[in-house]
Amino acid sequence: MEGKMNAVYMTKPEAGAWEYVEDAPIPQIKDDEVLMEIKACGICGTDHSLHGWNEAIANSYNIQFPAIFGHEFSGVIAEVGPNAPADLKVGMRVTANPVLFDNTCAYCDKGQVNICDNRPFYGTDLPGAFAKYMAIRGSNVIPMPDEVSFVQGALLEPLCVALNAVERIHPEAGETALVMGPGPIGLLMVAVLRQAYGIKKVLCSGLANDVKRLEVAEKLGAITINGSECDVVEKVKELTGGKGPEMILDAAGHFTVVQQAVEMVAKGGRIGITGLPAKPSTIPMTPIAMRQISIIGSRAYERKHWRQALNLMANGLDISLVSNFVLPLSDWKKGMELIDAGEGLRVILEP
Repeated sequence: MEGKMNAVYMTKPEAGAWEYVEDAPIPQIKDDEVLMEIKACGICGTDHSLHGWNEAIANSYNIQFPAIFGHEFSGVIAEVGPNAPADLKVGMRVTANPVLFDNTCAYCDKGQVNICDNRPFYGTDLPGAFAKYMAIRGSNVIPMPDEVSFVQGALLEPLCVALNAVERIHPEAGETALVMGPGPIGLLMVAVLRQAYGIKKVLCSGLANDVKRLEVAEKLGAITINGSECDVVEKVKELTGGKGPEMILDAAGHFTVVQQAVEMVAKGGRIGITGLPAKPSTIPMTPIAMRQISIIGSRAYERKHWRQALNLMANGLDISLVSNFVLPLSDWKKGMELIDAGEGLRVILEP
């Protein structure tokens, strides 16, 4: 397809160097790719960090300027390459896994495409979905059922992150969970724990600027803790009868969180790490050994989590509270301001 499209570019490695244009060239697809007409794309925490040019995050990718970010998206197939999967047709409603896994390494053989040895990422290393059209490998494309809206489709990627993180700490009936950080990923963890795993007692902690987000966590079924009003460690112990939660999920990405989690978690408990702090963390090793605490990392998602997320959404998983603003792509700056103010959870942009 020839022509021009609207898009948001980051023009150089400098805070705020984003620019909305209406004359970007429509990408030309390779034989194994499809062209997606993007209907909705969420502003992720990674996008927000790159807008502010957080070098710790930026250095994790191979960004080529001018860059088009955006990796949480849904849309309609506009064009299909001759070597793309035969079941993909023009007009299909789809989302896509933004991890360009190589499908040849030992980790891909085990289904662990999230830790593939060679995994460039659409929306950072490769052009993403803050644009009207996006080229993507056909084997990464995932059809969406009619029951899942385009806005919901843009939440599938972060929901998959939450599903992988929760699965890796092995929730068991009757246990208590604590989610540290009520950002979009943390809120999705609360929803998954409560609605998908049936965990009755889920705590969620935040800070002074998280008041509105903690209100959402409460609506999703969590017992909330405002760290600006109390000592989080003491409050968690009080709420768990001095034992501590069996499961703690770090969705805050602050370097102090893991140390705090070690103080709170129950003996034999599990701490799941999803947040990406800008500074190194200091972790006391002796209590980890003496109290037999497990620390479990979690990166992105495996292919199975996309099917799980679609099935959960199609069968009524309610995460509508997480996408609280839907704006045109041209209003991307307002979206960033809403996130800065702590009002925007998952801001969805529509090209």
